Amino acid sequence: MKKLLLIFLLVPFLSSAQIQISTNFSYVVEKGFINEASFAGSGFEVSLRKHLSDKFRTTATLGVYDMRIALIAVSNYDYTSKTYGYSYKTVVPITIGGEYYLLSKRLIKPFVGLETGVFYTKYNSQINESYRNYAPTLPTGEYFNWGFSPSIGIHLQEYADRLGIFVKLKYTGITYAEGYNNLVSLNAGITFKFGKKIGWRPPVIEVSETTPYYEKK
Repeated sequence: MKKLLLIFLLVPFLSSAQIQISTNFSYVVEKGFINEASFAGSGFEVSLRKHLSDKFRTTATLGVYDMRIALIAVSNYDYTSKTYGYSYKTVVPITIGGEYYLLSKRLIKPFVGLETGVFYTKYNSQINESYRNYAPTLPTGEYFNWGFSPSIGIHLQEYADRLGIFVKLKYTGITYAEGYNNLVSLNAGITFKFGKKIGWRPPVIEVSETTPYYEKK
């Protein structure tokens, strides 16, 4: 199922055009449903971007976010705290979308983006058996849900127009049966571009008919 979905997302990128590959790491913070618990962790994404013009490109993204929250018990006697376990949450986004570049022909290119797609979520937990009876009810299982991700960032592309680096701030909203869940991530990564540039033509050198020439004797 996941392989078929990934192939479907990549079909629009297989035609001949300029393609950009990007990878990025991120720090991720997410609100949970249990007493507004905050999950936090790291993420990794791989994206394909197809250039439709100098300012607009379509995107297909696959990633993984690994987050956790510590389970802490506080003593009633001396108010000391102890971590007795962790609740883990893994989110895998499979999305398509687009990015619009406000400035396209400069070294620094600010942009805005929007993605939507399927988000796979898996919950797991690790708890000290001595505290099992005191642990709150934790989410379990695996789920597929719809979500969307607007973003804003800055892309630095060198003048040869091949290599670049970028940073972006992304918000992700995911709809679960329990309610609406949100995630905020700070992403930083690199890009590599290959293929012919949109509207590219080979350079033409014009030589005047009256150009003098010299013959070696």
